[in-house]
Amino acid sequence: MAAATEKPKKKGVDINVLHCLSPECGGLLAYEADSNNVLYLDLSWTAHRDGDVLYFPCPKCGGRNVLEPFTTDKGKETHRVVRFEAAQN
Repeated sequence: MAAATEKPKKKGVDINVLHCLSPECGGLLAYEADSNNVLYLDLSWTAHRDGDVLYFPCPKCGGRNVLEPFTTDKGKETHRVVRFEAAQN
């Protein structure tokens, strides 16, 4: 009878610290994202800009984690980290 009165468990939020997309680095960035690298809070205004490219620089390897606009399934406009570009020396 106790099992019938238990509330169903809710699925937890899929939010983690954003890591550098470089397979050799994996450094921590000061942002939160879901498993698809969609920003939890759209802090794209803090990103660095090089022409039309928005990116979060990695503090560990110096590479660029490039952002692009993204629309969620619910129609919310946000940004997502889509690729890594190695540091230009």
